[in-house]
Amino acid sequence: MSVSDLCTLRQCLSLLPLTDFSAPLLDYRVRKLSCANLLKIFLSAQLCGWESLARIETEIAAHTELQTEFGCTVSASQLCRRIDDFPSCVLEALFHALIARTKHVADQSGKLAAQQMFVLDSTKLTLPQKMSNWTYVDRNHCAVKVHTRIVVLANGETIPDRITPSIGHVSDHEGADLLVVDPDATYLMDRGYVCYWRMEDWIAHNRKFVMRLNTRLIIHQVLHEDACDPADPLLLRDAIVFLGKGKHLMKAPIRLVEFKDEQGRLYRIGTTRFDLSAREIADLYRQRWRIELFFRWMKQHLKFAKLFAYKPQAVWNHILIAMIAYVLLYLVRLMKQIPQTLWQTLRLLRVYAFRSWDDFVKAASKRPTGQTRGRQKRERPPPPYIAESCDVAIVSR
Repeated sequence: MSVSDLCTLRQCLSLLPLTDFSAPLLDYRVRKLSCANLLKIFLSAQLCGWESLARIETEIAAHTELQTEFGCTVSASQLCRRIDDFPSCVLEALFHALIARTKHVADQSGKLAAQQMFVLDSTKLTLPQKMSNWTYVDRNHCAVKVHTRIVVLANGETIPDRITPSIGHVSDHEGADLLVVDPDATYLMDRGYVCYWRMEDWIAHNRKFVMRLNTRLIIHQVLHEDACDPADPLLLRDAIVFLGKGKHLMKAPIRLVEFKDEQGRLYRIGTTRFDLSAREIADLYRQRWRIELFFRWMKQHLKFAKLFAYKPQAVWNHILIAMIAYVLLYLVRLMKQIPQTLWQTLRLLRVYAFRSWDDFVKAASKRPTGQTRGRQKRERPPPPYIAESCDVAIVSR
């Protein structure tokens, strides 16, 4: 069977470098559901939107293409047992290998920025209390956190670059210890990452950052202050300062930029980017919102917030598989130069999952042919619609 004859789902799964992550010891005495097939099954569930283990079992039993690809039919209980025991380090290595390939393809297409810019944040996944007491946060809820670093490409698109799952009470700046590691890159962070001794360590290792400071900001000394551009009334302050006091006093100065947005909200930004103007610092921090859009996309379009199982290993594996599915989808869109958005690409993939790959690429490569004026603004609001009673409904006035 040629590559073009493969169905769309099988063609997407063929992009995974699974041969580099074969685990003979993990497959020892395994009769039918190997580790590679297990990963393919759960990635297929993410890409196709299968919401439960029972749905996965039904889909595999109903499609001979899936049985051919996975080499077997499986039950929901078998899937639950295997994902509970699967080592997360294998998935983490697969995730980094897929990221490296995606970055290589993006670099060849000119989408990789010359200077790397990362955005850091975490999102919380709430778990049921009775089944997840190992993630206890307080008496009202249990949760895990996904500390995430995304890379911003030259065209403004983003892909996850590193992730560190944790239980819910781990702070953001603790998660940053495993994310702020690359020198000569700029990191955009929110107030949860303010930690003076960590900031000094980042400065010492040439890890540039643009970080929003909290309201408890303590300025020990102002070394220098520049006048703001009078043509930009939203810029309020541009100074070089020492932060902290006592044993928490920073030994290295940082730049403090204060500005307001269009809604009048005040932002205090601490940064080590002395080469940019105050307006460029303010605009750069606005890029931090991209990670919030990324988290929302993951929770809306992939099975990310609702898990298949709730044991620790299963939770970490679920998070990593969801991230791999996102990167795999982005790689497909990048390699085929699909003009559709990522959500439109995923929606088409689910429609053409068991159709030919050529049909999917043809449908995804279509560009809008007509132009519309869009929704026009009315001079007056339309009159209210008055519902009339009928034989099957009662309308009270």
